[in-house]
Amino acid sequence: MSVRIAIIGDLNPSYPSHQELEAARAVLGPDVETVWIGTTDPRIDRLAEMGVDGVWLAPGSPYADDAAALRAIRWAREHGIPFLGTCGGLQYAVIEFSRTVLGWHATHAEVDGVGATNAVAPLACSLQGQERTVTPVPGTRFANLVGGQPFVGVHYCDYGPTEETVRALTQHGWIVEATAPDAPVEVLSLWNHPFFVLSLFQPQIGALTGRSPHPLLFAFVDVARQHAREREWADAVSGQQRALAAAEAEPRPYVHQMRGPRHRWWRPLLAGLVGIVSLIVMGLVLTAVFWAAGWTMPLTVDDLATDPWGTLYGNLGLALLIPATMLALWVGHRRSPGRVFSVAGRFRWGWAMWCTAVVLPIWALYLGASWVIFGQENLGRADQWVGLVAVTLLTTPLQAAGEEVAFRGGLVQSIGSWFRSPVVALAVTTVLSTAAFALAHGSLDPWILLELGSLAFFGCYLAWRTGGLEAVIVIHVINNILILVTGSLFGGLAESYVDGTSEGSPVSAMLNLVVTAATTAVLVWLARRRGIAPAGWLTPARG
Repeated sequence: MSVRIAIIGDLNPSYPSHQELEAARAVLGPDVETVWIGTTDPRIDRLAEMGVDGVWLAPGSPYADDAAALRAIRWAREHGIPFLGTCGGLQYAVIEFSRTVLGWHATHAEVDGVGATNAVAPLACSLQGQERTVTPVPGTRFANLVGGQPFVGVHYCDYGPTEETVRALTQHGWIVEATAPDAPVEVLSLWNHPFFVLSLFQPQIGALTGRSPHPLLFAFVDVARQHAREREWADAVSGQQRALAAAEAEPRPYVHQMRGPRHRWWRPLLAGLVGIVSLIVMGLVLTAVFWAAGWTMPLTVDDLATDPWGTLYGNLGLALLIPATMLALWVGHRRSPGRVFSVAGRFRWGWAMWCTAVVLPIWALYLGASWVIFGQENLGRADQWVGLVAVTLLTTPLQAAGEEVAFRGGLVQSIGSWFRSPVVALAVTTVLSTAAFALAHGSLDPWILLELGSLAFFGCYLAWRTGGLEAVIVIHVINNILILVTGSLFGGLAESYVDGTSEGSPVSAMLNLVVTAATTAVLVWLARRRGIAPAGWLTPARG
């Protein structure tokens, strides 16, 4: 570990104080790295970038660039950087605080001339090369540092803070820690700072003749050393965070959106548990709301399907799969739940509109042809057709999206995170998603299972190729809305729902399979044209 201390000042080898300071640099410790930075040096404004652990504002004022020196003082004070100001460093630190914090038009007599606005004024007598007895104030940190005993301090100063300034400073968090004859104050410190100490005497004196510098200098280095340890720890943490952020931002196919840098084998299990529990809780709340509103659940599926309130209850119940899945992914995998919609981390409405323009005419033609092929008849409107149509148009998109988010989203992404190979993850999750979705509807009729499975299978493929659920959600939404609206208007609504008694036919199943496959092909072609999907029939979209 290297302790980096910036010595701010304009080095002049003819100054005795600078000669002593140069000698003191060599005895601060083998881990201490000091660098002189002149006030006109551009590095003075890059102290944070340099990883400076301590700032020593050296004697030798006025400085070549007083404003730069004041900026360095303020940076150290406001950022908790250990700071030692000696002689001129004391004077300029007082000026900086008086201007920045007290709001004074504070001036320095040496720079601005003697006047009523002086925060720093001439001392009672010149202390250039003079010794004075410095007396610590009992109970202060400085007194503890020197054992409470007075000592002889060497000075090269002609200016110091005025008594009025010292009084104001002590009312704003400063502590007078030592005094001496002919000076209003010898040592000042800012109490709410790790180390912000100003001294009129020069603690480096004696180093040139081989004597050890004053303990104040080593106390400053010790606090800077602690800052260096904290900086290195922060740098290590920051480096880990940068690596984590880079890994998080690495493009992945849809099936691997939950296989981030925080992936662990148990995360899919936690996500599943959270999803199930949250869905049960939200479902109970929904049921309680409907019960409180006076609605009684019908005894049969047919009655439930033909009741607008029953349809609303069912649709909202399935729509709860959206927040339950998103919560499960966020808690279980600690990744953005928006990734369940697409690799862009959001639902891509523009792409969904393009999908709607393609799917709506194809599906309307498909269902119209099915009506003719299977000889369906107009059985008349449902008794509550207005309410049924309204509920269907308003909430069926949420119901269909809920099923897709759960079966093609959360299930696929959670289980897929277990497999290192995205192709293997796609194969396994497609089988699981297809089986789970088909069986969840209750019917074991092979043709019904084939119809449901075709949507699930091609939905997984569309999510893989386009990087999101938008396309399969659009297919699901349009299919359900058209079927339920026509059932409400022309009869047969109860038969539109799949349950344990539903039966299909090979013709219906094959027609559905062909239409779904053709629609998928058109959507993938469009996705390639729109820049949503990459080239290649198996190449996944990433993000």
